[in-house]
Amino acid sequence: MRICVIGLRGIPDVMGGIETHCQNLYPRLARLDEGLDITVIARSGYARSREYDGVHVRALWAPHRKGLETFVHTPIALLYARLFLHPDVVHLHGIGPGLFAPLSRLLGFRTVATHHAADYERPKWGPLGRGVLRAGERLLAGFADQIVCVNDSIARAMRHRYPRTRDRAQTIRNGAPPLPSPSGADSKVLDRFGLGRGDYILAVGRLEPTKRFHDLIAAFKASRPPGKKLVIAGAALGDDNYSRRLLAQQSRSIVFTGFQNAATLRLLYENCGLFVLPSSMEGSPLAALEAMAAGAPLALSDAPGNLEFNLEPHLYFPAGDVTALAGILARTDYNDFRSQRAAEVLRENDWDEIARKHLIVFRRAAPSAPAPARPPAPALAQELAQNPRPARLSANTAQQ
Repeated sequence: MRICVIGLRGIPDVMGGIETHCQNLYPRLARLDEGLDITVIARSGYARSREYDGVHVRALWAPHRKGLETFVHTPIALLYARLFLHPDVVHLHGIGPGLFAPLSRLLGFRTVATHHAADYERPKWGPLGRGVLRAGERLLAGFADQIVCVNDSIARAMRHRYPRTRDRAQTIRNGAPPLPSPSGADSKVLDRFGLGRGDYILAVGRLEPTKRFHDLIAAFKASRPPGKKLVIAGAALGDDNYSRRLLAQQSRSIVFTGFQNAATLRLLYENCGLFVLPSSMEGSPLAALEAMAAGAPLALSDAPGNLEFNLEPHLYFPAGDVTALAGILARTDYNDFRSQRAAEVLRENDWDEIARKHLIVFRRAAPSAPAPARPPAPALAQELAQNPRPARLSANTAQQ
């Protein structure tokens, strides 16, 4: 089976939740079934054409301009796939690329789409952008053969808004990526930023409004936890007013590290006093899973994607409530914020199991694709047999 992946900036080591998701998923799929031929169509400037861990990466031109990048690159990638790759399945990531699900079907591709987040709720989009993204969600719902939602709240919303997706929409969450061990250079990151073990509060993510790092900075300034620094690891995509306002608050006690590789992040997680995720909006938060895997104490907002971890209630605070967050940061000991459920959550969100579930989805979408090069493991073969593939949807089955 040939699979073509569209809707991300690229892999490996490209900033972004979708990019990290793809970097973990597709190499595992390639190992799970040697009959899969997987190509990721990346965007030039973020990745280069190469072979990566059993996956082909092909970089095509895209304009580096907010609002245009996705909507120009996606149709180019689909046409490239039709002319040169001839995939059995196209896997679209995000509701922006979902706008082109009808084109994918028109070009003859069985189409799987992953809904990562309701991007039209992000403050950065104006009325036109929100309208386009809502249209993308609607067309994704209408034309994708199979739909993967990264959390239950997204899946419920899809089934409610688009009832005909009930038999096609399923939840497959992100997994906890195994972060590599730091090298000698990586291990110097604490010295480079003047950090010591346990003496800093850590946040990780892109510098954009829904991450609500402005709330975290305000809470840190209000609480003034003694002997602690605030470290925010991440960067903005492009130069925007929000990130500039955040970076202007850098000081001896508020540190912005910029984008860091996975090995450096592991070191930051393992040595932090507390990990905080203050977001108002999350799909299936990889940073929280990484923090759990590193054994870090953690405090998460009550965004739906965070609540689905079902951690101890005291580990959550209301998104946007600076006073509640300041109360957490003001504590002298964060050990009470170590989750007793973290190990169970990590077992429930295992990437190998997630890859198996995606393989089932792909075979549902493309039942006539070539069989695996080698028989699947008995447990997977049984699961494939128990998950019948639905009949193909006609290309004009738009949902209301």
